[in-house]
Amino acid sequence: MINHTEQIENVTFQALAHPTRRTIIRLIQSKDQGISYTELIVELRMSTGKLNYHLDQLKGLIEKNSTQHYILTPFGKKATEHLNLIEQKISSEDEKYVKIAVLSQKTSLQPIVKAFLSISIALSAVLTAVWVFLLYVFITEGAPLIIFILMPVLIAVGFGLLSTLVYALVKAPSWVKRFEQRFFGEK
Repeated sequence: MINHTEQIENVTFQALAHPTRRTIIRLIQSKDQGISYTELIVELRMSTGKLNYHLDQLKGLIEKNSTQHYILTPFGKKATEHLNLIEQKISSEDEKYVKIAVLSQKTSLQPIVKAFLSISIALSAVLTAVWVFLLYVFITEGAPLIIFILMPVLIAVGFGLLSTLVYALVKAPSWVKRFEQRFFGEK
């Protein structure tokens, strides 16, 4: 069961999670008399469907006044105070930790690399099994001499590829993490 404080935090962070919604909140805050729907569309340069979606997500933090302008609710003003406080209190030392947080929250390549390697292992195993079966067929049915030379080489290549892919799958998480840190994060 979620308590009242957690509910308030969840609602606030969900409403402010998207940069467009934070921009809407800041635009509304910057206008003493509020801002009209038309002004929001012009300022944000977005479709009415997208704007309506974001305005719906901000219900409870914004409302329309008597002149049909969007204004902040008392709860919306508190949420905006938190946004402003974060902007004002960030120091150069905090930037290091912001970068770490950004890196940790980015979508990682690890699952994609693991899936690719797993599929490659399966395909390599099937291909190697087909080559072993063909060698068996050629031995029982007879084949030219070149086939008896070529098939063991192909089978050896298949087992080599298979073992390399398995090794890569085991080492992929640390390798991908180092790659992501080098190219997308701190050095």
